[in-house]
Amino acid sequence: MTHFDLQGPTPPDPETCRRARLSRDPRFDGEFFLAVRTTGIYCRPICPARLPAEENVQYFREASQAASAGFRPCLRCRPEAAPGSPAWQGSTTTVNRALALINAGALNSGSLEDLATRLGVGERYLRKLFQRELGVSPLAVAQNRRLLFAKQLLVETDLPITGIAFAAGFGSVRRFNSAVRASFGMAPSALRRRQNLPTGSIRLQLQYREPYDWDGVIDFFARHAIDGIEQVETAATAGRGRYQRRATVDNIPVQFSVTPASSPGALVLEIHSPEPIELMPLVSRVRRMFDLDANPAAVSEVLGREPALNPLLQHYPGVRSPVVWSPAEATVRAIVGQQVSIGAARTVCARLAEVCESDDFPDPARLAALPDSAFAMPSRRRESLRAACRLLPACPPEQLLERLGEQPGIGPWTLAMVGMRGLGDPDCFPNKDLGLLRAWEALGEDSKTLAGAAQRWRPFGAYAANLLWRSL
Repeated sequence: MTHFDLQGPTPPDPETCRRARLSRDPRFDGEFFLAVRTTGIYCRPICPARLPAEENVQYFREASQAASAGFRPCLRCRPEAAPGSPAWQGSTTTVNRALALINAGALNSGSLEDLATRLGVGERYLRKLFQRELGVSPLAVAQNRRLLFAKQLLVETDLPITGIAFAAGFGSVRRFNSAVRASFGMAPSALRRRQNLPTGSIRLQLQYREPYDWDGVIDFFARHAIDGIEQVETAATAGRGRYQRRATVDNIPVQFSVTPASSPGALVLEIHSPEPIELMPLVSRVRRMFDLDANPAAVSEVLGREPALNPLLQHYPGVRSPVVWSPAEATVRAIVGQQVSIGAARTVCARLAEVCESDDFPDPARLAALPDSAFAMPSRRRESLRAACRLLPACPPEQLLERLGEQPGIGPWTLAMVGMRGLGDPDCFPNKDLGLLRAWEALGEDSKTLAGAAQRWRPFGAYAANLLWRSL
């Protein structure tokens, strides 16, 4: 598979784009979008519509670029359903971080100035970065993301129009109706497909690039599930498997579940909430948890060069690097899990959750205030956990690893686990992890060579780690 670097306002390799769209290659779904000048429509490269002549086609990296150029989204292939581009591919780090925050709804209620502050840059500089890298403004990206997410809600759920406007991050129904008409050329009600869903249930399809190692992902969540918060049925015990969780979104308790869709290429997210909530942040988190925006072809291309790993890639195609609900939760889990088994760490976390009587994983501030008797662990680890919990509420994610590294009792293994399981860093590799060393030796390799081998696996060290753990 040929890969192109999606930097700049348009993909620089139109020939690769041309071959991908002519073959309708699903591996490129979400990597770029194509617009047809004669129809004014933009599509995914897998669109089933009649293939247009090449001279009428224009390629874009982001759907927002096509929208800003005056093209409307296709109603057949539904660009809003395409998997997202990998965060580590293309553009600068700042733009990628901004795109991730925008996809999670950062500009739905916050200002561009707020976003720039979170990124540690000025608002004017952020605008210039977006113009240089994407050719569109951050606000245009946010508006298009809201519109495409709203269209998905219109098509896949029975939420009322007013509820969709709120859930997609629009400030008012009038503004929502106006934006939908301008973008799609019709009223929101005309885009609907009627559903028969249980009252209070929202069901969405979350697309990914195939292959996808669902068994490996659901087994990971089953091994780490915390009683009272998570329930997991593995593929071995329940057909295709199921993940369920309690969480809190905007101080509202919600429950959600994730299962495989009936056809390949998507997972089904079902959400139950007693009150209306903004859904973009929740959907963004679930996509990160299940690593749905990864490009398995790019991962295999790098890891497949390692003779010891190549057989594992063939045996477990589509390996993913799942994360937990939040960086704060990952931090607590990692510290609790120092030098104990996964089962023991689960038990401690479940006891902490029970003591805190929370609808979600215990709040760090609440954990820090618990008495010594609540912590079933050595005193040094307890104090390390308390110090981290006092740090977490006011610590931006981009500073988390640096600030944690300054705390007593937190070493490279803990930082790597927080980076991998909390921040979704694709290149974190805890090379001194005993499980990884054992897996590497089981492949006939010397454990002393693991750290050096990990340098060859960049930027996908986390995927190599998950693959090695999977082999055990």
